[in-house]
Amino acid sequence: MVKVENAIVGAGPYGLSIAAHFRAAGIESLVIGQPMASWRNNMPEGMILKSEPFASNLSDPQRRYTLERFYASRGGAYRPIGSPLSIADFLDYARWFQQQTRIEAVDATLIDLRQADDGFELALADGGVITARRVVLATGYLPFKRMPSVLDGLPSELISHSSEHRDLAQFAGKDVTIVGCGQSALELAVLLHEQEVNVRVLARADRVAWGNAPNLSRSMLRRLCYPDAGIGPGWRSVVVSELPNGFRRLPRQFRHDYVARSWGPAGAWWLEQRARDRFPLLSSHAIAHAVERGGKLALAVQSPEKTVTIETDHVIAATGYRVDLDRIQYLSPGLRAKIRTYEGAPILDRALQSSIAGLHFVGVTSAQSFGPVMRFVYGAKHAAALLTAHLRKDVPRPSVAADAAGNAVLRTDPRSIYR
Repeated sequence: MVKVENAIVGAGPYGLSIAAHFRAAGIESLVIGQPMASWRNNMPEGMILKSEPFASNLSDPQRRYTLERFYASRGGAYRPIGSPLSIADFLDYARWFQQQTRIEAVDATLIDLRQADDGFELALADGGVITARRVVLATGYLPFKRMPSVLDGLPSELISHSSEHRDLAQFAGKDVTIVGCGQSALELAVLLHEQEVNVRVLARADRVAWGNAPNLSRSMLRRLCYPDAGIGPGWRSVVVSELPNGFRRLPRQFRHDYVARSWGPAGAWWLEQRARDRFPLLSSHAIAHAVERGGKLALAVQSPEKTVTIETDHVIAATGYRVDLDRIQYLSPGLRAKIRTYEGAPILDRALQSSIAGLHFVGVTSAQSFGPVMRFVYGAKHAAALLTAHLRKDVPRPSVAADAAGNAVLRTDPRSIYR
């Protein structure tokens, strides 16, 4: 059995950023999970991030390892706005960030998390067991994918969620129907169309929304009136992007409603030209009924005018995610029962701590408490800073030294704890 002070479950942007802040502060931690696994395995090849480059940084406390520094390290030109970032470049950047911050992760899968004496016990799929005084859950979106109920009971080979597709080659020569009108729906449709797949998009909304292309020649006055922010332009975005602790002080029901209704489905500005008039974008359309017929799906699709039947080989539900802790399979029933929630999401204090002392939630699971910024990479800097400040006050720090660059170095290196 391995003992650590802090276990970080998840090695995506939040997990790596938190580990970088902890390491710089000399706070012992162990990251559990394959680095950037969901980004690498669950997002389609050819994808481009919706967020602008300046809002896509992982976080270290001195801001040494930004995308701008990464581009400079390989002789590339960096533009903070107006130059979409590919998933391939983002993954390369994350790998570089991990190397620079010297964060190593245990490539293992957590299968059971329960309380133990003076902390928590984490059981891994490979048979390993770790005990930790504190646990930070940075597990991302995948446990919370939402499927339309109208697709319940249909064969799994005929339906899927947008998060399940990295390689789209399986759809060659097929007819595909995508449900949804957000970035994942629209970008999947574009990528499939560009691979000569017959594709259509069905959206309940009465229109498909697109972001506005950035105006790089705006006047200073215009930039002051409508500034760029981490999750979109405008002063409202500035407040939500930069003041998550202020958001947490708002009434709980207001926070819940605001997170549910704000920053809704929309396509990125750079995607519109690739999508418009290339394939059917059917707004005000919804599947009323679906049935398998001869290895295909027959969809009864309603619009305001009529109901039509569409035959398709596969339906991809790009219908988003809904946080519900009951869907995190590794939470032991006893532990889950003690976590206070509101509408499925954990109720968190100002240190992202749940009703169980030492159990912290970051990323999308913290959005109901800290606002929409926590659904984006940009929120990683806030989570990392809040947790580090809390642990500095509350946790006895191990003996540390400093490297040549001034970073704190644990004399007991967490990289050697688990093998």
